[in-house]
Amino acid sequence: MSDLLDTTKTLSEAWLRALAHAASQRKGRCVHLVMTVESPGLEDETIRDVLDLTLDEAGDQSVETVAGTIFPNSLYQSPGFSWSPDLDGQSVRQLDAAANNLYERYVSMLTVLRRVRRNNRGTYFSRMITWPGKDADGTNQLDLRISRIRSEFARGHRTNNTLDIDVGADALAPELLTGIQVYMPSEQRTRSFPCLVHIDLTLFEGTLHCTAVYRHQYLITKAYGNLVGLSRLMHFLCEQTGTKCGELVVHATLADAEPDHRPKPLALVKSMGALL
Repeated sequence: MSDLLDTTKTLSEAWLRALAHAASQRKGRCVHLVMTVESPGLEDETIRDVLDLTLDEAGDQSVETVAGTIFPNSLYQSPGFSWSPDLDGQSVRQLDAAANNLYERYVSMLTVLRRVRRNNRGTYFSRMITWPGKDADGTNQLDLRISRIRSEFARGHRTNNTLDIDVGADALAPELLTGIQVYMPSEQRTRSFPCLVHIDLTLFEGTLHCTAVYRHQYLITKAYGNLVGLSRLMHFLCEQTGTKCGELVVHATLADAEPDHRPKPLALVKSMGALL
């Protein structure tokens, strides 16, 4: 049975509602759980601090560490302005340099990152910028989409008539599949990486919306960090293309409240609910 949660303004509230809903189900799991964040990136820092403390005590990765697997925020030096068709050449070069520096710095780390066992198939971000994510000479899916959106905007196209991005199937990259690919058909594992299987970008009336599909969403140890990373990815793309940041939708085909986690998920929800 699918469950569409009410739209929330902050990612913190979206995460907490998803955890509460899944934790209340039999065995702490449910199928097709969909959460929608109206303002990606907006957080309740108190909730994040409590979760980070819980994760640290359990020996799990921090929210920031998980977020960095989707978008390594510390490697991106924002120029402080967004692209537009009227931007002067020097400013465009400055924006391009910021993006290229991000890609180059991350790729330079890829050999070291892949020495970690969980990264031997690449990382989510490496699959976005050098698909299929194991070597430095793969396809940069983000760069292709940035170029395509800029090209459309330069021609005055600010709606989704040609850009349900879906840009994977456009003329710039006909060999790519629809959307941003982070999952390979050849992968056989039913659990663990990659749980994120697809990122779809939709441009509508100058606003960029994002939908991410997870085949297995671990709601305590991964989901909050995933929301942070996806939000940062959206803001990066919006800055590079001059689009407005729209909604973030996350669809977990299996949402897992991790009922054996300490503290128990319902206890965690109860303690955090009072913070909202």
